[in-house]
Amino acid sequence: MASALVFGAFFMKAILPLRAVAIASNIAFIVYAVFVSNTAILILHAALLPLNTLRIVQHLKLRRTIRHALEQEPNIEKLLPLMEQKTWNAGATIFVRGDIAETIYVLTEGQIRLTELEVTIGPITIFGEIGPFLRDKTRLATAVCQTDCTVYTLSESRMKELVLKEPAFGLYLTKLIAERMHDNMCNIH
Repeated sequence: MASALVFGAFFMKAILPLRAVAIASNIAFIVYAVFVSNTAILILHAALLPLNTLRIVQHLKLRRTIRHALEQEPNIEKLLPLMEQKTWNAGATIFVRGDIAETIYVLTEGQIRLTELEVTIGPITIFGEIGPFLRDKTRLATAVCQTDCTVYTLSESRMKELVLKEPAFGLYLTKLIAERMHDNMCNIH
């Protein structure tokens, strides 16, 4: 029975059922090893049992994190310590359409006009997030400060690092980019 469970686990594609079957096989092998006094099998499966259990717990935690990221907006203010603060005076241009995009921004104070999109954004707004993901890495609009602005910047390399550490942030960025692209397309028509 224990061998059949291990064999079955190799055919499973979904992680949770695979780990559940692996745990069942660990338990079956532990019972078998106790009855036949096989220390090697007992040690192996006694070591694998907590590992398989840990992997289930990690997978469930990841699912909760992703569900949370889908349902709620991240706390952007928590990211600010990881970013560099800059200030621009009213009338300053932060970037121009067609510029190379190697940074995303978070506006924390002031107002910025995205001229080609005819959109004005206010505090605690991410902007400039699409360009770094484009093949040619160019800006899609010009960002001009309507008032004095405080903006935090996040380099592309730092952003990638953050996405790896916080997959929920990566999922949020994906949703944000999709929504902005949709909004931009709707504004064109």
